[in-house]
Amino acid sequence: MTNPQYAPPSPAAPARPKNGLGTAGFVLGLVGLVFAFIPLIGVVAWPLVIIGLILSLVGLSRVRKGVATNKGLAIAGIVCSAVGLVICILWTAVFGAAVDKVNDSTPTSGDPATAAHQIHLDVTAGQRSNLSWTSGLSISNQEVVEAGQTWSKTIGVEDLGLTSISITPVGTDLNARPNTCKITVDGKPVAENSNVVAAICTYTGS
Repeated sequence: MTNPQYAPPSPAAPARPKNGLGTAGFVLGLVGLVFAFIPLIGVVAWPLVIIGLILSLVGLSRVRKGVATNKGLAIAGIVCSAVGLVICILWTAVFGAAVDKVNDSTPTSGDPATAAHQIHLDVTAGQRSNLSWTSGLSISNQEVVEAGQTWSKTIGVEDLGLTSISITPVGTDLNARPNTCKITVDGKPVAENSNVVAAICTYTGS
């Protein structure tokens, strides 16, 4: 005869599946994959796909241990993160190759006596002026040339590229003598200018 005051213990409620990491890994992997296709902006995909791959792997491990049930999402997160990571690596290789190509095509300064080409810059200041010149990666932003003074520089480069020089008065004196500039490449004048306001000479390297 059953004791009416005795009630058998109720079965324990099953533990809730720990699906959080697998789901988070899928979301991060998917977002990272989308960003990975966008040049420049895709740099934000790096941390997303790496973290997404780690979380998805942990989520799949939990599924195998029987404490999670979202095996499909975890696998999808691994796939999205892995593909996104491959795309990020490919973009890095493409950008690296582009930078190397630009560097290879940029004139490099060397010893004028032994370089393949010699670029000679000449300036005469009619009044006190600011001088700015550039040739490839060799850049001098500002220096001052006093009135009546001349300035010259010879640059040795292996490849010809953009070269420019400008001389601009510090003050404004329209009665002063004009400033002059001149660019000579391998003994041949390629640009020359004279102006009271600003003398600018440019050689494109072609």
